[in-house]
Amino acid sequence: MKRPALMLLALAACAPAAAPPSPVLDPLETLRHSIDSLVENPRFANAHIGLLVVNPETGDTLYSRNAGKLFMPASNQKILTSAVALAQLGPDYRYHTVIARRGELKDSVLTGDLIVIGRGDPTMSDRVHGSAANAMAAIADSIRARGITRVTGALRQGGNAFPDSIYGYGWEWDDIGGESGAPIDELLYNEGMVQRAAKIGERDTVISVATRTPGYVYLSALYGALSQHGVRIEGLVNLTADSLTLPYDTVYVIESPPLREILKVFMKPSQNQIGEALLKTIGLEKTGIGSADAGAEIITTQLRDWGVDSTEVVVYDGSGLSRHDLVTPRTIVKVLSAMRKDTAFSVYYDAFPIAGVDGTIRSRMKGTPAENNLRGKTGTIEFVRSLSGYVDTADGQRLVFSFLSNHFTTPVSEVTRVQDAVGALLASYRSAPPP
Repeated sequence: MKRPALMLLALAACAPAAAPPSPVLDPLETLRHSIDSLVENPRFANAHIGLLVVNPETGDTLYSRNAGKLFMPASNQKILTSAVALAQLGPDYRYHTVIARRGELKDSVLTGDLIVIGRGDPTMSDRVHGSAANAMAAIADSIRARGITRVTGALRQGGNAFPDSIYGYGWEWDDIGGESGAPIDELLYNEGMVQRAAKIGERDTVISVATRTPGYVYLSALYGALSQHGVRIEGLVNLTADSLTLPYDTVYVIESPPLREILKVFMKPSQNQIGEALLKTIGLEKTGIGSADAGAEIITTQLRDWGVDSTEVVVYDGSGLSRHDLVTPRTIVKVLSAMRKDTAFSVYYDAFPIAGVDGTIRSRMKGTPAENNLRGKTGTIEFVRSLSGYVDTADGQRLVFSFLSNHFTTPVSEVTRVQDAVGALLASYRSAPPP
């Protein structure tokens, strides 16, 4: 009678055991392991890599590697410059360039000089206006419309709003001749670039080179526009600046676009001259001295107000072209987080390049969850590759991150590939596994 039961027990004992339930992997640990596997590749064994990812809403750190170490940021320096410019100047700040006269104006004849008083407007360019020459032509028309057709004196610069070097501290000689290292002064035309005739091989052509006399180039462009629009300057361009110690009469004021618009043509293409102009402008507006040192002092003070330790940032220029700039990933994350609370955050956020869409990352992270999502500022000089910004996760959390790489000897494309992979991981991250 008991045999069937015994047989069932025997059969049950011979049956394969049920597989144990699969362990539920912690999403955060999975993310950290995935990032570790990328940045710990032996190809980067000699590199200096710093990465910090934070959820600013909760204050949680998702990933940290060398977050308190100093790195050369390259153009990630622009993250600091643009943030402080917004905080100190406001999104509606505009540059004003004054066209003034010294002397009597009678019967359309100015017996005296026409003076251009600049304060560092970096927007008189093809990039901003479509055609800098057309913008100059409109200024010439406005001057003529105010009753001036002949000037017996000269066209001169007024004052010296930016009294220090036209180049950033520590800029390399190789950069100075090209668009990256073009100079900055209170009068700047077409980002400091000029056209020059050249012979390449046996062919005559025109090349674009950086000027070494930005004020003269601006005045020459205005002189040409005035001449073409019926205003004759008998004294030509005089390179001796007017000290502005004597009274003058304002003829016309050139107004730049607001800072909210300037930041887009600064951050998205990573335009160095705007960064230098903003650095000096911050100094000029807040201390009365339009120097890089004065601007750097204001930036450092503002960063301290945002909780940045003074040992974690060194500011020498506004663009990041200088190899003397130093910053930690933690500093950049603190700035990005502080700006989220600023009333002008939407202006700041909109100025960042968008992955797979525009700016310096328009061709990066395409086909990943980071495309049209991650907002990141790049940075590239020799042995430096940076990417920092904002990214929304798969469950709608906005993270701030800073990925700084220095002293690598692998091809830059290898570092870029890893940074893009991290961006895609962050964009696909969920803080809890899907149900």
